[in-house]
Amino acid sequence: MSYREPLPEGCPPAAAEEIAAPREVFRLVRNSPPKLEDFRSQRAEKPNATFQVTECQSRGLSVFAERQDSERALKLPTLRGRLICRLRLEAGAGPIQQTGRPSHHTWWPLATFDILSHSGVETA
Repeated sequence: MSYREPLPEGCPPAAAEEIAAPREVFRLVRNSPPKLEDFRSQRAEKPNATFQVTECQSRGLSVFAERQDSERALKLPTLRGRLICRLRLEAGAGPIQQTGRPSHHTWWPLATFDILSHSGVETA
C-alpha cells in the first residue's frame, strides 16, 4: 500500500484496523477550509523533533472519535487557536488505531484517499 507519508518498517502496526465502514472523526486544523498542510504528521512538521510516541505514531495523523475530546484538546497551549475539522473516513482511507485516551486514534491515510473532499471545519 502507498501512504501519504513514508512509514517505518512494521508501520502501521498489525493492531491497526482497516476502515471498512464509514465513520466520522475529528482533527484540529489551522485553516478554514482545511488545506493539505493541515493533514501532515508530527514527523513531517518537525523532522528533527523527539516525540513521546513511537516513530510509527509520529508519522500518522491524530484524530478523535468524539468531538468533545477535540474541544478539550483545544485548551492545550500548543493547540489554542485551531479549528475542529470533521472527517468522513470510509473504505480506502487507510488503517486506524486507538492510541492514548479512548477517543484518540492514529490514522495512517492512504495516498489515494482524497482527504479534502471528505473534510470540513465545524462551526463552534
